[in-house]
Amino acid sequence: MTHPVAAVSRLTEPPSTPIRAPRSDNQDLCVPEHHRLVAQVQANHRQASSIQNPSWILQLRSRTRTEVAAVASLYLRTYLANHPKGQSTDSKIEDPIHWIVGGHQPEPFHPGVWYKNFLIDATAKELQSQGSQAIGLHVIIDHDLPKSLSIKIPHRPAPDSQHLVFSPCELPLQKSGSKTSAPKPWHQHRIALDRIETFVRQIEHAAESLGLPTPLARRYFEIVKSLDESCDAAIALSQARHRIEAQNGLENIDIPMSQICQTEAWFDFVEHCLTHADALNKTYNDALDDYRTREQITNPGQPVAALGRFGDWIELPFWLYQSSDAGRNRMWVRSHSTEWELASGSRPGEFAWTIRIASLPGALKSIIEQTAPEVICLRPRALMTTLFLRCFLADGFVHGIGGGIYDRLTDQIIRDFLRIEPPAYAIATATLHLPLPETVRRSVEHLDALVANLSDQARRLRSSPESFLASEDPYAESLAQEHAALLAAIPPKGFKRPWHRRMVELKARIRQSIEPIFQEHQALYQATLRRANGSQGLFSREYSMLLFPQANCVERLKLLASRVRA
Repeated sequence: MTHPVAAVSRLTEPPSTPIRAPRSDNQDLCVPEHHRLVAQVQANHRQASSIQNPSWILQLRSRTRTEVAAVASLYLRTYLANHPKGQSTDSKIEDPIHWIVGGHQPEPFHPGVWYKNFLIDATAKELQSQGSQAIGLHVIIDHDLPKSLSIKIPHRPAPDSQHLVFSPCELPLQKSGSKTSAPKPWHQHRIALDRIETFVRQIEHAAESLGLPTPLARRYFEIVKSLDESCDAAIALSQARHRIEAQNGLENIDIPMSQICQTEAWFDFVEHCLTHADALNKTYNDALDDYRTREQITNPGQPVAALGRFGDWIELPFWLYQSSDAGRNRMWVRSHSTEWELASGSRPGEFAWTIRIASLPGALKSIIEQTAPEVICLRPRALMTTLFLRCFLADGFVHGIGGGIYDRLTDQIIRDFLRIEPPAYAIATATLHLPLPETVRRSVEHLDALVANLSDQARRLRSSPESFLASEDPYAESLAQEHAALLAAIPPKGFKRPWHRRMVELKARIRQSIEPIFQEHQALYQATLRRANGSQGLFSREYSMLLFPQANCVERLKLLASRVRA
């Protein structure tokens, strides 16, 4: 299957200024600014609908939006059909004009990541207020490998302890049989129902030790326990989060990427990539080389690995693996006269398996569906995930900081492979600290002040050791008098060398005299510094949403997102 390509004019450039998360509590980052988000979505929609785009892209985009709307509607009904917000949201999926899209792994992420969903919802509602049909969509990246299978929790080991401990708390997932097994994607994990209560209690005990109100964890996992036990961990964790969003007025819809990857539109896109495998491989690697040069990156794995090529085998930026495989595998292709041969594995000679498919429209979907019950998973790697969602589904796409930075590379691939101008995207995150009681905050502030005072004393011990001499000690008193006499008899310029030598020798004797004081101070300073550094960890923005009280977290994120106005 071949499609024409068209020339492109370069209308916009991606963000080039450094982008960092805010450091202060209750602050957000939104690029572009909140009041420009609606205009960005509308401009992207006009650009994507332009007849200057290749006809195959216009047609595939239309089919993708129609098919994803249908699949999302069916998916939503499986767990939100009886919820008022679920019913009202479901009715909006039928024919939305504007899609505002974001996505993430299904773990219970920190509020800064969750903020994207609030911003998406606020943008969709602002468009609706202008009379436009709009809907927010969160794509669950359920084929990703988990970044972590635990969350970090701060707690005091005893009620009266001033010492803080930061411990990993393992998510209640079923253990794999072997410690040496390859990492599994999210959709291959299962919830361990018998471990939920222990997990929740750990979080509640940690919150109680810090004086925090009841955290979200129990409500979240009550929802998880109520779900169909056949749900994988990605679905269970995401549906719990989505139900909480719906209960708090958010009208976004959710869909797993795995379900998008079962649509005809998705397979049509992959067939286009197979037909133009040589061009995609080269474009991808050339764009990656340019990006690394521009950003002065020397690590060959950053931001992504280059695609391989061995003989007539060409690696493409997709994962291809069976449901029974230990982990994900790279996808390779080589073309025969009337067939594509796809291979799953790290490189030629090490393939796990291969499959031959007629190079005809629709053949890829047909052959993969025929492999049941041995399910074949054909999923996009990171850059292709956002390329497909941005170009064929979204009118507005909201990234986190990391995704927003690496999608500058995706922009180049869109220009050179699809030959269209890449749609603009937004970057958003927020910083929310745990709502610690005032007593804890004052305790941390006291420690900070104590560290500052001890640091000042350390400086004085080095520069003015004579001020620490004990007046009741005759030897120390004699050193102090000698020091005072030297200061009173500073010679004129040009005659200071002997005087300076005497002062250096005297300072050495003074430091030796106060060595016990110095050692005692250093021990106190280091111990206080460790306590202060540990306490500062309480103000990290990385704590899971599960540690936050639900109302506190939700209302703060809503307030930040409320600044979206046209």
